[in-house]
Amino acid sequence: MDILKRFLSYVSIESTAGDEKESTCSDEKMLVLADKLLDELQKLNPNEISINQFGVIDAKFEGNSSKPMIALLAHMDTSPSASDKDVKASVVDYKGGDIKLNDSLSLTVKDFPTLNQAIGHQVIVTDGTTLLGGDDKAGIAIIMDALTSIIEGKENHRPLEIIFTTDEEIGADAKHVSLDNVASKYGYTVDGGDYKYLSIESFTAYSMNVMVSGKSIHPGYAKDKLVNASNVFIRFFNALPEYLRPEHTEGREPFYHLCSFSGNEDGAKAEMIVRSFDDVQINQMLDLARLSAKRINDSLGYEAITLDIKQSYRNMRVVLDKYPEIQKEIEGVYKALGLPYNYVAVRGGTTGSQLSFVGLPCPNIGTGDYNCHGRFEYVDLDEMKTMARVVKLLMKA
Repeated sequence: MDILKRFLSYVSIESTAGDEKESTCSDEKMLVLADKLLDELQKLNPNEISINQFGVIDAKFEGNSSKPMIALLAHMDTSPSASDKDVKASVVDYKGGDIKLNDSLSLTVKDFPTLNQAIGHQVIVTDGTTLLGGDDKAGIAIIMDALTSIIEGKENHRPLEIIFTTDEEIGADAKHVSLDNVASKYGYTVDGGDYKYLSIESFTAYSMNVMVSGKSIHPGYAKDKLVNASNVFIRFFNALPEYLRPEHTEGREPFYHLCSFSGNEDGAKAEMIVRSFDDVQINQMLDLARLSAKRINDSLGYEAITLDIKQSYRNMRVVLDKYPEIQKEIEGVYKALGLPYNYVAVRGGTTGSQLSFVGLPCPNIGTGDYNCHGRFEYVDLDEMKTMARVVKLLMKA
């Protein structure tokens, strides 16, 4: 099976992450993909393979070299920000210009200039009604393509550990990994975008759930009595810097992001996330949110707004800077293949953002996936094939 057919078979399986659960993955739909991957891995005759209650797969292949065992990781779930049900993918021989997805939606060079580097490549797109699922089924396809080539070709390889996780998109996958079962001392998450980008740095991330208690009064008799909870939330949201929202930030700039909101006069709730690369800065941002809520509560005379703030993950650079040998290894692979590379901070998180802090340092490498989490997502097939070469060379003895 070539890498394209493999990838298309994976994205045909719905695996959207849902709400976190205590004893299983967030949505059992992703177990269909887990069963498929388990079967594909078993056919390669691993020395050890397991799947736990969360659907996390861990397969080990003994090697024939003195190199240390490495883990290659990718996640099965897709973002709940857009549907991945009935993905209709197509392959475009891209010669430049805009790509029409459907009668009302196009992938334009103006909005997505990364298309310019795909000229002359094959590009995989959707019909504009779903996301594609390259995040991170492209990573899974890359790992499986490289692994299959090595095992079926009877090529010498180092000890390998393949870990496919669930619930990465809701920040729960690292908790699902059975660390007692992990034999590798370090690994690589195959969960990035541009193939040239290596990442040893991610956001430090917090969730911030906002609950608002209002005072509902018939609007005809509401003067000096009504406290509209929805309006109170809007007031709180507008107290945070407008230009520290994702649509206004890039590079190393932080942000506040409103993920969801629901409410009426009597009550409102919102899910927000706060992101920064700097621990001092993110604590200042959280303090500003707390102060804004306090000032509004003081003006209303009661605790209308309550905030539930929890850390999701930390900047993995804190750990990875202690392991320069891992960076030298992946740099050596790129140099051996004659590929350009540079280091870029991930404006998000990876499985490695959490695993690095519990004993499995994991830099992140690319997949050729762009515009993830939405209908404009596309995968550069040529880049995905290049990354399969990178991963295969990492795997070899």
